[in-house]
Amino acid sequence: MGRMLLTSLALVSALSFGMSTPTFAQSDAEHDSKKAAKKVKEAGKDAAEAAKDAGDAAKDAGKAAAKATKQAAKTVKKGVTPDTTTAYCKDGTVQTGKTKTTACFNHGGVK
Repeated sequence: MGRMLLTSLALVSALSFGMSTPTFAQSDAEHDSKKAAKKVKEAGKDAAEAAKDAGDAAKDAGKAAAKATKQAAKTVKKGVTPDTTTAYCKDGTVQTGKTKTTACFNHGGVK
């Protein structure tokens, strides 16, 4: 009988301590999961801000590249385009000069 009482007491003790432990563990786990969710939310906000900053930097770089390309095109155009123009004169000839008027000066003027 003492052996059965001792076994029952041990079983009841184990169950009582066993029941209270998961409650504390569940509370801690719930608290930890809420903290983790908050950290994930903060990380998401930080990532969104970083993406916005990267987008702004890319936009600025694109503008700078466009400006540089436009300037390069002007430089190339100046190098390729001659300082003379072609004009059709009243006497039927085609002449070149700095202006159309000077090109056709001795040919009766511009047509």
